[in-house]
Amino acid sequence: MAWHDRIPADAISKYPQLRSLTKAEGEKYLRERRAAWTNYERMNVDQRFAQIARLKPLRSRRVRYGSDLRSAEERQLRRQLKQRHGWRGFPWEHPCRWYQRSAQFTADLQEFAQALAVRWQVDRRELGQRMLDHLLMEALDALDWPERPGGVEKLAGYLNSYPFLLQGDIDSALERHDDMLDDESCPRCWGLRDDDAPHRVYIAHYHGLGLYKVGVTTMGSNRRLATHESAGATIVDTFPTPNYQRALSLERAVLDAVSDWRTRNPLVSGGGEVWSDEARLIRLADFVERGMK
Repeated sequence: MAWHDRIPADAISKYPQLRSLTKAEGEKYLRERRAAWTNYERMNVDQRFAQIARLKPLRSRRVRYGSDLRSAEERQLRRQLKQRHGWRGFPWEHPCRWYQRSAQFTADLQEFAQALAVRWQVDRRELGQRMLDHLLMEALDALDWPERPGGVEKLAGYLNSYPFLLQGDIDSALERHDDMLDDESCPRCWGLRDDDAPHRVYIAHYHGLGLYKVGVTTMGSNRRLATHESAGATIVDTFPTPNYQRALSLERAVLDAVSDWRTRNPLVSGGGEVWSDEARLIRLADFVERGMK
């Protein structure tokens, strides 16, 4: 039986902080209050032990100091980038191109990328796979990968690793994150897509792999196209649509039309939407004019 169960109920109702105090603290509180001569002294005793009672749940809470500090650092750096430079965060475009940025903006982005990389490496047991994939892609985005060379090398330097050891994790995370963007299941990117904004459907040709890839991206961002081009693809066709649903319908119609040549390839970002280039390529504009047949 807890010690405060032996205290009269009227005493607990009058001094509710007794429930949160230990036996020694409760006895000391009652002793000091009985010894107080004036209402002022009693009020001071009540306030002091009420404060101790409020702090008790915080003392007993399990705190993961390292993870909490790393998460707080990430939030602080994110706010700093937004306030100083107007950056809204991944997957939004940066407010200016990498060669137009100030030295301070570049330094802040690199510090942010380092904090994300450390979280990706150290806190992986506490974060799910989807969150880890997003952190890795956001760290690379802060380093202007793939538009600016050296992003993977810098990321590997933050992790005391070698770029070739990190490349496999990057490729896998990129494929999974692209799929999450398509079905809006990324925990950090979810809800950021403006369905009513203009989109475009693109077709990329991986000549070395003998594959075509169809995908959807916004009109205001070339990040997805740059990702494919950095992997060796050529963007052979694009078609603008007024909104996301129209773009998605066109993408599905293209995949249905090439269903006999459909395949999968883990080397391609979004490798479930590819088909053999043995199929005759149809221009997207002509495809739409024919009623997507």
